[in-house]
Amino acid sequence: LLLSAVLHLAVLGQRSFHHDESIHAKLSWDLLHFGSYRYDPTYHGPLLYYLTAATFAVLGDSDFTARLPSALAGISLIFVAWGLRRRLGESGAWWTGLLVTLSPLFLYYGRFLRMDVLEAALASAAGLAFLGTLRERRGAWWLLGLAAGLAVATKENAYVTAALAALSAGVVGLYVGPRKSLRRAVGWVRAHLAGIGLAVAVLVLVTIPIYTVGFTFLKDWCYPAKAISYWWHQHNIHRVGGPWWYHLPRLAIYEFLPIGAALVWAVRRRGRMRPLEVFLLSFGLGSVGLYCYLGEKTPWLGVHQVWAFIPLAGLELAHTFGPRGSRWGRAVAGVALAATVVTTVTASFVLDEITPARRRVEALIFVQTTPEAHAVAREGVRLAAKEGQDGEPVATVSGEAAWPMMWYWRNITVRWGRPARGLRPPLVLCDPDEEGAVRATLGPGYTRERIPLRAWWLMYQRRPTLVEAVRYALTRIPWGALGSTDIVVFHRGPKPPPVQDVAVPAGMARALGCRHARLVGGGEVGEPRGLALGPAGLVVADTALSRIVVLDPVTGKVTSRPDVPLDRPESAAWLPSGRLVVADTWHHRVLEIDPRSGALSELPPPPGGWYGPRGVAVRADGAVVVSDTGNKRLVLYGPGGGPPSILGGPGDAPGRLDEPVGVAWVSKDAIAVCDTGNRRVQLLTTDGRVLRVVPLPGAWSDFYSRPEIAVLAPDDWLVSDTPGKCLWRIRGGKVKRIVPGPPEIQPTGLAWDARTGMLVMGDLTGKVWVLEVPDG
Repeated sequence: LLLSAVLHLAVLGQRSFHHDESIHAKLSWDLLHFGSYRYDPTYHGPLLYYLTAATFAVLGDSDFTARLPSALAGISLIFVAWGLRRRLGESGAWWTGLLVTLSPLFLYYGRFLRMDVLEAALASAAGLAFLGTLRERRGAWWLLGLAAGLAVATKENAYVTAALAALSAGVVGLYVGPRKSLRRAVGWVRAHLAGIGLAVAVLVLVTIPIYTVGFTFLKDWCYPAKAISYWWHQHNIHRVGGPWWYHLPRLAIYEFLPIGAALVWAVRRRGRMRPLEVFLLSFGLGSVGLYCYLGEKTPWLGVHQVWAFIPLAGLELAHTFGPRGSRWGRAVAGVALAATVVTTVTASFVLDEITPARRRVEALIFVQTTPEAHAVAREGVRLAAKEGQDGEPVATVSGEAAWPMMWYWRNITVRWGRPARGLRPPLVLCDPDEEGAVRATLGPGYTRERIPLRAWWLMYQRRPTLVEAVRYALTRIPWGALGSTDIVVFHRGPKPPPVQDVAVPAGMARALGCRHARLVGGGEVGEPRGLALGPAGLVVADTALSRIVVLDPVTGKVTSRPDVPLDRPESAAWLPSGRLVVADTWHHRVLEIDPRSGALSELPPPPGGWYGPRGVAVRADGAVVVSDTGNKRLVLYGPGGGPPSILGGPGDAPGRLDEPVGVAWVSKDAIAVCDTGNRRVQLLTTDGRVLRVVPLPGAWSDFYSRPEIAVLAPDDWLVSDTPGKCLWRIRGGKVKRIVPGPPEIQPTGLAWDARTGMLVMGDLTGKVWVLEVPDG
C-alpha cells in the first residue's frame, strides 16, 4: 500500500497536462465555480467531474489535485487485490497487489486525469461484491448496485465490461457443463430475485441523478442510449483509428509479465482451473480480442485489457516463488519482474512526456502536450503574478493552443482570440497559418518562436526491421519520425537593434571557418525563406509576413519595403537592372518588382500556368530560372525575353523532378535544383541534359521541406534542411551534413556573395545570419 501511494502521488502534478486532461480539469473547475455541466459522451461519464470538483473544493485547484482522484483509484486497487485473498490465497493476493501497483499501464494512467483506472477500480469492486453475493454476505447486493452504478457513471467502457463479463460467465458455464450450469443459474436467480432487484434499483438511483445533474437535464435519464449510440458511431467511423493489432505490441512491450505469467498459469492448470480462473482468462482474452475489433484505438484502453490477467499472474508468481517453484522459473520471473520495474519507472517518471526535441519516446503515450508548451503556460502564470492584472490580458490565444491553456490560465486574464489592433499583451499564441496576420497586428517589439504544442509517435506508420524493433524495446528509440502540432509564441520585449554582433555558431565555424557573425533586420522579418545579395542590398522573401524586405547586410537597416500584395512569397532575386524577380507563391505568379517604387509587372506564365512557384535564380546576364514546384518542372526565361522553355517534369528518373524548390545558377549553362520529393540535388543544363545527380537520402524528412541552395563555387554547394536543422555541403561530389549550431538553428534561405565572402542564412525563428567566410 505504501509503495502504491508513493508511486501514484510522487510529483503527480509535474507532467504536462494532456489535451483531454485539460478539458476534464477545466470542466470540473467550471462545475465547481459556475455549476455548469451536462453529460456529453465525447468526454465520458460524469463521476470523475464530480470527484475532481469536490477535490478542488476541499484542497484547492492545481495540477496535483486534478489528478488526485485518479491516483486514489489506482491506490484502491490494492484493496481489491486483498479482497480476493479467499479466492487467490494470501500469497496470490499479495502478488496481485504488487503486479497492479507495478503495471506500467495502470500506473501511468493512474497518474493521469482520465476515467479508465477509476472505472476499472469500481468495476473490480462490483466484481468483489458479486462474489460476496455468492457467499450470501450481508449488504453485498446493495454494494453491487452501488459499485456497478458508479462504474457506469464513470466511463462507457462499463458497457463493454458488462458484455465481457456475461460472455465470460457463459464460457464458465460451458467449462463446468452446460446443463448443470444452466440449471444452477436458473435456480440461483429465482432464489435471489429480491437481491437482484435491489442491486438494479440502487444502480438506477445512483446513475440517474448523476447523469441528469440532479435532475436538471431530465432528457439525459436514458443515458445508455445516448452513450452507446455515440460510441458505436465513433467505432464505425474510426474517429481515432489504427490497425487492428494496435494494442498488441503495447501489451507485449509493457505488460509482458502479467499476461505471460497468466498464460503460464492457464497452461499449468489446464483441466484443473477453478471457475473464477476460467472467468478471468476468458475475460482477459476476450477483452484483447474485442478492443482489437473496436474502431477506437488509444493506449489507455490497454488498462481494460490487462486487468483480468493480473490475478492469474498473481497465482502463478505465488506458485513460482513458493515452496514448489523451480529455480529456473524463479530466475525467469525475477528477470521479468526487474524488467517490469525498470519499464514502469521509466514510463511514469523518466520518459513520461514526449517532444520532438527528445530522442526517446514511450509507446503508451498518446498525443501529448509537450514540455515546451508547459513552459509557456508557466511563463504566463509568472507574468500574471509579476505584472498584476488590471483588466488588460496577460496573453491572447487563438487556434490549437486553447487547450491546454484554458486550464493552465483559468485564473488569469486572457483574450481568447487574435490580438486586437493596439493591444500589446506580454504573450501571444497563435497557429502558424495565423502568424502573418498576428505579426502585422502586433508590429515591432516582439520576438517569435515556433514550438511544438502536442507531439506523437505513430508506431504503425511503417513496419520496423528486426533490429529497429529490438532497439526500441531496449532503448525506446523509435523507428520513424515524431510528429507535432506547432504553435507560434510571441514574447513582448524591446525591439532588437537592426544589427547585433554575435558569436559564430560553432558548427559553421568548424565546417566553413566562419570568423564573424551578426544578426540583421531584428524585428522586421518573420520567416526568411528566399534570400539574395546584390549591389542594392540583401533582399528577403518573408513568407510568414507575405512581404519583401530589402536590408543593408552590414548595418541591418531596412532600405526598402515595397508595398505589394503578396501571398507567402518563397524566393526573390536581383536582376541586373536593380529590379527584383519574386516568386509570389500562393498567388501562383512570378513578378518583376521595382523595390523603390513598388511598380510591378508579371512574367508571362508558362503553358498550363503556375502552381506554387517557389524558387528563383537570376544569371549575370539576366536569364531567370523558376522552380514551378506544383507542376514539378523548371521554367527558364532568356535574358532577351520571349517565351519560356521548360525543363524536367514529373518523375524520379534523372532529369525528372518531384517538388523542386531551391534553384541556383552554377555556370552559364548549368542549373542546380533541389529535387525535394526525390531527395536529391540535380545539375541540369539549360537544354535539359543531366550533368550530375547527388542523392541526399537522409535529407528533408518533410516532403514540404522547401530547401534552398547557394553555390559557393562550381563544385561546392550548400543546401538547407529546415526540419533536419542542418545544412548539406556538396563538395567535389562528396556530401557532408553540417549542424550549424549551437545555438540551434533551423536553416531556411541561403545567399552567397563570392566577392565579399559573405554567406547569409535564414532561420525559421525569424533571424537572418550574416557570416563572413575567409577566402571567399
